[in-house]
Amino acid sequence: MILQLRPLYRFFLIFIGIHLLCNDLFGNFNSQVGVKAWTIFNPASANYDEHNFAPRPTDFDREDIPKNILIGSYIGGMSHLRPALEISKILSERGYNVALVSPGNFTQPNYPFVKHFSTGPKHNPRDMPDIYHELFVEEYTFFKALSQQSVSNSNYLNRFETYLKAASEFKPDLFLCDHFLNEACYDTAWKLKKPSIGISSWLTPRLYSPYKSDPMFGCHANMELESFFERFRCAIITPIRIIYKSRNYMNELNEIRATIGIAPTSNSIERIKDTFFFADTFFGFETPSHLPPLVQEIGPVMQDEYEPITPAFSSFLAKHKRTMLVSFSTHVYTTPKNIGILLQSFIEAIDRKVIDGIIWSFVQISDDDIPSTISLSDGSTILTDEILNNQNPHIHVSEYVPQFALLNHTNVKIFLSHAGKGCSHEALYTATPMLNLPIAFDQMGNAEALEAAGVALTLSKLNLQVEDIISKIEKLQIDELTQINARRMQVLARINSKRKQRAADMVEFLLLASQLTSENDDDEPLTNLSQIISDDTSKNDFSNSYLNELITPDTRMGFIRGKYLDVFGVLLGGVLIILGSIIWIVWLVASLFVNSVMNLTESLVGSKIKED
Repeated sequence: MILQLRPLYRFFLIFIGIHLLCNDLFGNFNSQVGVKAWTIFNPASANYDEHNFAPRPTDFDREDIPKNILIGSYIGGMSHLRPALEISKILSERGYNVALVSPGNFTQPNYPFVKHFSTGPKHNPRDMPDIYHELFVEEYTFFKALSQQSVSNSNYLNRFETYLKAASEFKPDLFLCDHFLNEACYDTAWKLKKPSIGISSWLTPRLYSPYKSDPMFGCHANMELESFFERFRCAIITPIRIIYKSRNYMNELNEIRATIGIAPTSNSIERIKDTFFFADTFFGFETPSHLPPLVQEIGPVMQDEYEPITPAFSSFLAKHKRTMLVSFSTHVYTTPKNIGILLQSFIEAIDRKVIDGIIWSFVQISDDDIPSTISLSDGSTILTDEILNNQNPHIHVSEYVPQFALLNHTNVKIFLSHAGKGCSHEALYTATPMLNLPIAFDQMGNAEALEAAGVALTLSKLNLQVEDIISKIEKLQIDELTQINARRMQVLARINSKRKQRAADMVEFLLLASQLTSENDDDEPLTNLSQIISDDTSKNDFSNSYLNELITPDTRMGFIRGKYLDVFGVLLGGVLIILGSIIWIVWLVASLFVNSVMNLTESLVGSKIKED
């Protein structure tokens, strides 16, 4: 190709090459000049380095987006509120206003931007022993726990009125409802024709997968290895039992709703079937399954800042290199007998040098919560007051501990907890192996999932044994596979912990979508509560469906068309017809062949008889 160039052009190329080579050899080469010299042969990129590229815009105009977000929770407490509060903290920094409806007095310093409306006294299971004592002390099942629904129904009207008062003052544009027994939050949003989002610590309330279940239903969290009978029972029989057992409580709630003009529902997710559902969990912790676009995994949702370790704990950890942190929820409790067994196992584990220290977050409500003495295996006795008053140098008891900071300390080797979702997330985030003592609610499922992930072992509240506790404490420290799994899950937890930002983005999108598509202009202040309550909106056609982009088509096609049962039915029918035709033809040919053989045989036999 070069030989075909004109002589003058070839001379020019040779001259440029000699010029650049001489500059390089004698040290006067300027890279920018060199680049510019060579790029004359490529005009499109000649000025590449001189371009000032404009950054890609990643933000959007929020001026016309409604700004008021109301969080609602039936239980309250940070274990239920943290996911919604962390999302709202991000939204507050973006210019949104946040209010909270929950029991008790909300005084969290990390969320000073929240305006609180109280539904009444703090929800304390100890104040309702007729409901919770059996659940915490005996085997926990979903069917026993249905009694909580009756308590929730009894104060539904009071909570609904609190939501309306909050709406009157705060004028929310969106409701972010903690899912557990929080129908009042969903119903208020429905009555005011405002979008709502459900949020929970697990996926089960919003998603049905036949290969997933929960120990509270008498099944395993992962049904992959179960027998046919167990899979049939948990996928078919158990859901039918749940629906049958729940119907009375749902009918009771619908009767109460009718008194204030709220349309009935057949289940707890009907109000939010066409909107977002946030789950504070992640695959790896949760059994993997297919999720519709409206169901968003956002976990583990964690705070960006935590309280540091106090000098007292720092001093204790400096002297104890193999410490176990013990912390249980304030919402659950176990028997005094189990507390005594735990204390005995702590002391004997220290005596056997399995561990050298215990930090125990413990709040004693009454003298009946804990036995007065602890009997050890060698026959000696220890007064529990000595332990509670921190007279044992190897056990530090405190009503409050900076849990995350302690878990993040290198000398904390094991975490003994009730397997609550928040505690589990913090342990996974810090790669701390767990010894779990689940009591109720979703804790059995969490404990089973953590053990399946290879980062935890589980104790039974119904059969707590000292030797079992000590052996599992030792195994968690020496098992290399546990340490490997803890590291693997730590990375997964830290990667997924960023997704609360996406949850905040989705909240903004729903607010914008509702603003753009809503035909309601609800600027009138909600001052006349009695009128709102008495209005008959039972025929309200509000659908909460602002997210058609994310709603899968099968939900609008009906069960048969949505599952393509008609198409597959025709295919199956066609296959059966073809197979039937083939079988019929084969049978016909075989029949003709057999008849021919039989006729031939008869004729041959007849001919032989005649000859004889």
